[in-house]
Amino acid sequence: MSIQIELGPEIEAELAVQTRKMGVPVIQYVQRILEQHVPGLSLESSMTPEQRAKAFDDWADSFPYRRSTPLSDDATARRHFDSSPRSPGNRS
Repeated sequence: MSIQIELGPEIEAELAVQTRKMGVPVIQYVQRILEQHVPGLSLESSMTPEQRAKAFDDWADSFPYRRSTPLSDDATARRHFDSSPRSPGNRS
């Protein structure tokens, strides 16, 4: 089935950005999006394992926390989360 859709310039620009990031043609990307939203259709059947892995990585990379600097080891040290006051010699 062929469908013609008129898209606004903002959507068209964002599609171009996403497809460049994923390295796939616009038509394939839009088809994948549509397949994800059709009830009862398994997306897995339309993608190779490599495509699924890349799609998952792209999805995970889209979250903002993936773009921020990770906390230092000192910032996540256990001593910062221990709320009970202890003297340095008391380990119980």
